[in-house]
Amino acid sequence: MILLPAIGAFAAIATLAFLPLDPVRSAESPDGAFIAVATRPYFYALVPVMPGQSGDAPGRITIYRKDGRSCGSAPVDMVWMIQDLRWELSKAPREVSLTAVAVWNLDVCSVEVYGR
Repeated sequence: MILLPAIGAFAAIATLAFLPLDPVRSAESPDGAFIAVATRPYFYALVPVMPGQSGDAPGRITIYRKDGRSCGSAPVDMVWMIQDLRWELSKAPREVSLTAVAVWNLDVCSVEVYGR
């Protein structure tokens, strides 16, 4: 009798692991040519947190061109870190960086992730 609810709970958790990521925050480049999107696993949407703490969930930051092409993503410990992106569009190559996490080369649409 106990085995059946346990199997059901395991199946529900396993299904959540394969759902796409939940977009929670975004930031646009100053020139409007790129958009950064912070996502977290849907599982974290089900975990109760205090108001204002949903940004503390781990996730990924992905940079997209306006045409929808991805320039890569980097894992982050907290999705609120999207507010710390530094857009450097006047240098060559154009870059966006997140200190000690990743640097995106926007001209060739690639990302270098540190320490992972």
